Amino acid sequence: MPIYITYMKLTQKGAENIKEVQQRIAEGAQWIQAAGGRVIGAYATLGRYDYVYITEFRDTKSAWPVLVKAATRGTVSTETVEAIPIDEFVQIVAKA
Repeated sequence: MPIYITYMKLTQKGAENIKEVQQRIAEGAQWIQAAGGRVIGAYATLGRYDYVYITEFRDTKSAWPVLVKAATRGTVSTETVEAIPIDEFVQIVAKA
């Protein structure tokens, strides 16, 4: 299954309600599971982004509903990228 890395930055609303983070994390995990995905890892980070999620979904279309729900909540802005295992990348490069 494809792997996605989502970088999240708190909005002003998210920062004002930071103490509700545990509830938001639980809701997000439910959305991911309901969409057929799974959380590989989730981290709070220092620097440009406040959180990083690494997830798996069947495909991009399965990931979209979760990203839309996160965006409409208004507590984080997100940037999501698809990642491939490095061994697959090496194989792709070898064929180029």
